[in-house]
Amino acid sequence: MKFHSILSALCLAAATCSSASIAMGQGVVSNNGTADSSNLQVIDGIVAVVGDHIILQSEVEAQVFQMRATGGLKPGAPICPVVENLMLQKLLLHQAGLDSIEVSEADITAQIDRRLAYYVNMLGSVEAFEAEYGQSVASWKSEFRLPMAEQMMADRMQVEIEGQVRSTPQDISDHYAGMHPDSLPLIPEEIRFSQIVIEPKVSETLKLETHQFLDSLRGDVVAGRLSMTLAALRHSQDPGSKYKGGCYEGIRRGQFAPEVEAQVYATPEGAFSTVFESDFGLHFVKTTELRGEIFSMCHVLVKPTVSVDAVAAAAEQMDSVAHWLAVDSLSWDEAVVRYSTDEETRLQQGRVINERTGGLYHGVDELPQGFFFVLNELEPGGHSAPTSADGTEQPAYAIYKLESRKAAHPANPQQDFELFQQLVESTLKQDKLDRWVLQRLGETYARIADDYGGCDWAYPWTSAAIFGASNSSE
Repeated sequence: MKFHSILSALCLAAATCSSASIAMGQGVVSNNGTADSSNLQVIDGIVAVVGDHIILQSEVEAQVFQMRATGGLKPGAPICPVVENLMLQKLLLHQAGLDSIEVSEADITAQIDRRLAYYVNMLGSVEAFEAEYGQSVASWKSEFRLPMAEQMMADRMQVEIEGQVRSTPQDISDHYAGMHPDSLPLIPEEIRFSQIVIEPKVSETLKLETHQFLDSLRGDVVAGRLSMTLAALRHSQDPGSKYKGGCYEGIRRGQFAPEVEAQVYATPEGAFSTVFESDFGLHFVKTTELRGEIFSMCHVLVKPTVSVDAVAAAAEQMDSVAHWLAVDSLSWDEAVVRYSTDEETRLQQGRVINERTGGLYHGVDELPQGFFFVLNELEPGGHSAPTSADGTEQPAYAIYKLESRKAAHPANPQQDFELFQQLVESTLKQDKLDRWVLQRLGETYARIADDYGGCDWAYPWTSAAIFGASNSSE
């Protein structure tokens, strides 16, 4: 596809090219493809074209902003790698279109929600997020939808290309033999541990009291004595909607708790549901709009609090478990199955998985400070005294058992097989991707703005095809 044809198509789609233009490299191109900067306003710049996809300067800036916000790019670092990553994504996206690879709207929404939750957690609140990005959550979600869809399609295309890669013990041995001793990473001390967690239970009496309170609050809102906005602001415990009148707009069905969505669709627009329970607590909802699989609603969420008696009972039970373990009247595995309330670890003898690696060993440098001080005092096979811990909904109590300890050491396949397996398989996948990219670049149109002509690319994107070069009239 000719570059000027791409610009013309963009202008027709934007319907603004009579009064504004997109900058190409250093110059400006009008809607008829001729250079004329006398009466045009630059609204964006094209950094690169890959296949039938373009990369705008604003897209690069947005990516740089995201990476700096998450610590993935330090201030002052060159942005050439950012541009190349976007070009690789567009190449993968181009092939995904040819191969009819798709992602569902539900998957896109779920990924956006996970990304939003990460940013909100990192920045501390929804308000801090909106201040950082200079837009509302709804606006950010809408703007982020297309880039997320493209990223997910590119990721699926990359998985298709890399396929199922499996390293052999010989591959790992050869990789290790080829490494200089000075290049071997130093593995910090690692530990493997298990836990028993007892979280206080919410009594049925407190659930009933919370239900009655919320039912009274709903009555005030329905009667007009209190607005939904104030009810949410004063009482809702949903941080995602508390400061927005309890409201969510344009939500695709399947993203919220099933109990919530069931009430939304069972309630006519403008009406209020009765009080109901979900895994998150007790709610009532007001359905504001239903459009097929898309809905908007407002709600108030209140979580029943744990009584002082329940906290004391949990502490007493944990003391009993610790005593039974100490006198050998109860084995560790039996104690985990009978008493631990943590579902993720209860059925695997209490063993705690390292979320980063998927393995059982945790670097001592990765452990929260409180964990480290408790576990560092133990010998392998020993367990701690009862200590406070974070439960699912409220503070809990825990006993930790140190399963084994590995001293700090230079990495080697005998002690760190999983690490070397990951390194080798990552190299094999990268080799497959590199071969694929080189093949596709021989078949795919690619151009880069001359502002980026000095970048040291990992792949031969340019091949004498830089904007403004002698062959730019192709």
